[in-house]
Amino acid sequence: MRSFIWLILLSFTGFCQGKSVGFPDFKQSNQKKLSIEMVISRIRETRRSDSLHYGDALDFYYPKIAATGKNDWIEKLAEFSLDPDCPAKFKQKINAHILSIRTLQIGELAPDFIVDKFQLSYFHPGTKQILILFYSPSCFHCTELLIDLIPYVKSQKLSVIALQIDNDTNPWVFPNDWILIKATEKIRKAYGVFSTPSLYLMNNESRKISCLPENMEQLKSMEILF
Repeated sequence: MRSFIWLILLSFTGFCQGKSVGFPDFKQSNQKKLSIEMVISRIRETRRSDSLHYGDALDFYYPKIAATGKNDWIEKLAEFSLDPDCPAKFKQKINAHILSIRTLQIGELAPDFIVDKFQLSYFHPGTKQILILFYSPSCFHCTELLIDLIPYVKSQKLSVIALQIDNDTNPWVFPNDWILIKATEKIRKAYGVFSTPSLYLMNNESRKISCLPENMEQLKSMEILF
């Protein structure tokens, strides 16, 4: 069964967090990969020496950086997105992204939402914490995460709300006690979801964000809260 799951894993790519820390060079077509620090330097250099392509450079790198799911990298782009002279098409989107990152933090109330007959603020499963998961079936790292997440939350008796961010066909059979929801754009914006998987651990009583784990290791480190 596990080998079959890995065959599924290999077939999925798409809207997901990338593990690679290398980015293509905006100005060159060679195979050299740039670090995030080099990317920031490249945009600065373009702003200084080639103002006509300044906005193009930011538009080129933003989707690639957003796909990594690393919020601190996204925030580095504020230097350019807040520049009134920057002609990038993604300026407003970057600023909205940064605003979401900076407003939804640990200790903040989880944004309420209503989908069909489900409302988050009325969901009281009886567990100390609720795990909110945003995922896409076509995301390799979502599938990779779910292989370990499904048995783990069962063993920990952790309540899960799984929000699918697209309409892709879902090959997964989730546990019966999971709440399955199609996330609207409004919900995604409220939670600042620009890549998947995105995890939010919410306190059932206070409805506040307890943790923003980026992977299974970080989620497991929060077991004391369960």
